[in-house]
Amino acid sequence: MAANGKRKANSFDTLPPICGGALVTSVIMYPVDVVRAICMANPGTGAGEALSGFLKAHGMMGFVKQGLVAEVTRASISRAVKFFMQPIVHKSLYGKPETKGTPVSKGLSGALGTVPEVIAISPLENIKLAAQLDKEGKFKGSADIAKHILKTRGFNGLMIGYAGMQVRQFLWTGGFFLTLDFYKSNLSTVIPNKLAQDVISGFAAGATGTALNCWTDVCRSIVQKKALAGTFNPEIPRPPALEAYNPAPFFAEATNLAKTRGIAGLYAGVGPKMVHLGGSGAILAVLMPRFKTMWFDAMGLY
Repeated sequence: MAANGKRKANSFDTLPPICGGALVTSVIMYPVDVVRAICMANPGTGAGEALSGFLKAHGMMGFVKQGLVAEVTRASISRAVKFFMQPIVHKSLYGKPETKGTPVSKGLSGALGTVPEVIAISPLENIKLAAQLDKEGKFKGSADIAKHILKTRGFNGLMIGYAGMQVRQFLWTGGFFLTLDFYKSNLSTVIPNKLAQDVISGFAAGATGTALNCWTDVCRSIVQKKALAGTFNPEIPRPPALEAYNPAPFFAEATNLAKTRGIAGLYAGVGPKMVHLGGSGAILAVLMPRFKTMWFDAMGLY
């Protein structure tokens, strides 16, 4: 039914502004993600050491050549699916819009909505990690990496580390949607500026999600790194088709890190990750509602 000549928006009408916000966020945060990935795949490596090592190996152009396309594509798809699915899942579970939900219902809906997200981004996650860790210049680009993985491990090789990525996205997304409104409501009493509220609450919600999921990113990065390294050794037989989905290596790595390095090992790279996902949360909290309003106004939607 139209209201003042406007059409009621459906779920797919939200896709353009969601995709736009996701793309802008991914491009801005890519350099931070490079440092984060190196720190987490190599526990004990500091942010400064990771950055200097990357620049020494690839130069400034490395931020463009080493997995930029794969990461921007992956992160854009990830964030777009995340924000698209959360209200749909909420409506299905609770029979009402997520705008009328509780922090718990919003958080749970966001967490459950990450299943299609992780399935979609897993191949790009592996391609990106292989590119960022490629110090010897073995690959010519994302397509070359994909061909190598498919040749040595088949399609399931693109899903290496799936279990760790699913737990990671579940915890971060759930934590983000669980706490975002909480931070906004509390900040509104002390900070009158709406933009400042969105920036700070978005960063805080993103950082909260990071506090919950950092250990998962460390463990899955190590699992993926080892598995990708194995593709270059012809003496290592191709693993069973379902090995890429096996959660055992992920939890075994978590146990090993906890025993050998303690909490510090499980939270390797937490600083860059806080900046990466806290910054992402801040940008998303600012852009998503504003892009949606602009798009709806332009298209005559309500």
